[in-house]
Amino acid sequence: MLEVVRKIWFGESTTFIEVCYGIVYVDGEGGQLGDRGTVDGHKIISITKASESSIIEVEGRIDRNVGESVVIEIDTQRRRDIAIQHTTQHLLSAIFESELGSQTVGFQMSEDYSTIDLELSLLSDEMISLVEKKANQCVEEKRKVIIDEVDRETAFKLNLRKAVSEKIVGTGSNIRIVTIDGMDRSACGGFHVGDTGEIRLIKIIKREKVKGRLTRIFFIAGGRAVEDYSRKHDLVSSVSQSLSCSYLDLPERIGSLVADIKALSSKFRKLSERLAERIAGSLRLSPEGLVFLEDEEEIILSIPKFLSFEKYLFVGRAGEKVFLASKGFDCSHFVQTLKEELSIKGGGGKERAQLVCSGDSALLRDIIEVRIKNEHKAGE
Repeated sequence: MLEVVRKIWFGESTTFIEVCYGIVYVDGEGGQLGDRGTVDGHKIISITKASESSIIEVEGRIDRNVGESVVIEIDTQRRRDIAIQHTTQHLLSAIFESELGSQTVGFQMSEDYSTIDLELSLLSDEMISLVEKKANQCVEEKRKVIIDEVDRETAFKLNLRKAVSEKIVGTGSNIRIVTIDGMDRSACGGFHVGDTGEIRLIKIIKREKVKGRLTRIFFIAGGRAVEDYSRKHDLVSSVSQSLSCSYLDLPERIGSLVADIKALSSKFRKLSERLAERIAGSLRLSPEGLVFLEDEEEIILSIPKFLSFEKYLFVGRAGEKVFLASKGFDCSHFVQTLKEELSIKGGGGKERAQLVCSGDSALLRDIIEVRIKNEHKAGE
């Protein structure tokens, strides 16, 4: 479609074009995603509202002047997906209210999933299953979705799930009513399908508590739900094959493996401590009071508890991780020196510290020994 440019300006690598409001759908209005597509072949990044205009941001530079026309091509597949997700929200909200007495107080749509905030302090698996089955039953029944425009007086007489907001009433315009046959009637300006059969599939994928008595559900529908099922099916099949069991046996099999790992981890920690104790008994102080060791992280972390020297600085290295422990020295002084000399990251207190160092161990040790010697001289 051709649209006249009201204003045009440029960002660092984008172009901003102002067109009449209502030509394209704005990001976030009514919790819904905005339009995407192209303007003169340039990909749309975002669409925002400014007074009675819409601001379209596109990639790259469009050479147009105010009053000239641009060609806007809307991604209709995206609009269809939005219509499916939005109609699903109406359906789920209606069922949560009719079956559980829970009102919807918030709705948000993202590129991957949508959320509904419900006035509900407890939402069990059984309750989710009930709502989900009822919603998918409505999908199978292909209930008609009817869109009408009525005046304010008529709108107030309708049995709407949610009262029309004062903001909409204040405009004086007719009010758009979306009705799902036998299920729901709400005022809404967003995209919707022609009948519930177009939704195909509804899945509630997650729930979480939010502030107060609210519960947030996450859902997907249509192609999003089908793709999600396909990905999860492939994942489950792959895991089943790796573990040589049926997908029905996965919970028991994974539970058994987790228990085995916990038992082995416990044995490993005990063996690491026994080995660390032996190694600690064989370590010797340098003339400066330094103990340096490269080994596995589990052993390095256990060594200090077995050191019996009256005064020492222990430096243990496991790969790029460097651990400091001390008695009679302040680890934070050495951390500061190492950070200044090697530009490495880390921190710690007087008795313990940790750094990340990819440099040579010999250089690391030399810097620490010089620092110890300087401290000795300063104390003489």
